[in-house]
Amino acid sequence: MSVQIVRFNTTLEQAPEAEAAIKKVFAAIEEAAPTGLDYTAVRVADGTEFLLTLHLADADINPLLDIQEALAFRAKVAQWAGAPIPPRPVTLLGRYAR
Repeated sequence: MSVQIVRFNTTLEQAPEAEAAIKKVFAAIEEAAPTGLDYTAVRVADGTEFLLTLHLADADINPLLDIQEALAFRAKVAQWAGAPIPPRPVTLLGRYAR
């Protein structure tokens, strides 16, 4: 399993655009229905900080790379943040899902 995180900020004016883009990505993911993927996106409070968490069953297979909307979103994140934001690997210490 691979767990990655992306954290980025936008301006207050760009935050609604980022939120709408995230909803579009998740609609595309729902349509594609890939397996081996657990993806979460959150907006911190009503602010400008966003956090994306990606759990991949197989670290060598990232289904998001085959979804055009996800690739376009990645480019937008770089634009909002002022530079590309590479995913950072994290170590999962605990998780409870029922």
